[in-house]
Amino acid sequence: MERPTGDSPVGGGSSTRYYAARPIFSPNALGRWKFQVSIGAPSVVCLLLMAPGARGHTPSDADDGDAALSSEMPHIPEPMVFDLVRPLGVQQGEFETNVLAGHGLRSGETEWAPELEYAVRDGLAVEFELPFENLSVAEYKLAVQGTLGTLSRQRYIHGWQIIGRYHRHDGDFSADALYLAGYRWNHAISTFNMVGLRWCDFKHCDKFSGIFNTNWFVNLSDRWTLGVELDNEIGSRWGYLLMPQLHLDFTNHVTLQFGAGPTRLAGKRTKWMAAWRMIFAF
Repeated sequence: MERPTGDSPVGGGSSTRYYAARPIFSPNALGRWKFQVSIGAPSVVCLLLMAPGARGHTPSDADDGDAALSSEMPHIPEPMVFDLVRPLGVQQGEFETNVLAGHGLRSGETEWAPELEYAVRDGLAVEFELPFENLSVAEYKLAVQGTLGTLSRQRYIHGWQIIGRYHRHDGDFSADALYLAGYRWNHAISTFNMVGLRWCDFKHCDKFSGIFNTNWFVNLSDRWTLGVELDNEIGSRWGYLLMPQLHLDFTNHVTLQFGAGPTRLAGKRTKWMAAWRMIFAF
């Protein structure tokens, strides 16, 4: 599931529509993009400073890892809100089910989204997701993800992801096309990034926006991972979600992710939300 696209902070990466979008590279959008970078930089610096003090065994590239991975080789954790369709480099037959839930800390609203992910062959996986608003299905979502390979002595891995959505309330379709890239800096620090385009409304050919997501992780031990996720959508206006998060690996097949942070939908005030995802991998 990825960053929601609607009026509430979470909704299955794919849930309700997020912001109305127009041309990507307007002067206002570029100005907001610079401001967005200034928000993410302190989080990155904090993670880098914390890494030398991480205690316990940290996963190496040879470890089996946990249920929430962006890549197994190199070992890179998976973002919580805008997640992947199984890790890059997935093996045929791997299966995952998970649920993401988000709660508005002031509004009290809750959105949640169960999803199923399956690797149809090595390096290629598909996903079906049902984002809900309370007890009502808000969208139908399908996603396909492929792996392009590794570079830099298997420290760098990249791939692609295509997402399609049908919005039940207004009958609109939308789609994302993303380039995915992850890099492991050392035994503790890794990053995973996504860049691409969102076609916000098939009825209007000019409604495009840009997507830029960056995630940084520190493996604190073999069970705990600290991360920060910054998801951005840049169109005529800028919207973002900033989510510090913790990952707890109960086993190699069961992981809990949880966190809280601010989110701002385009043209609206900043809100605070808490989110969690429970993951079961087979």
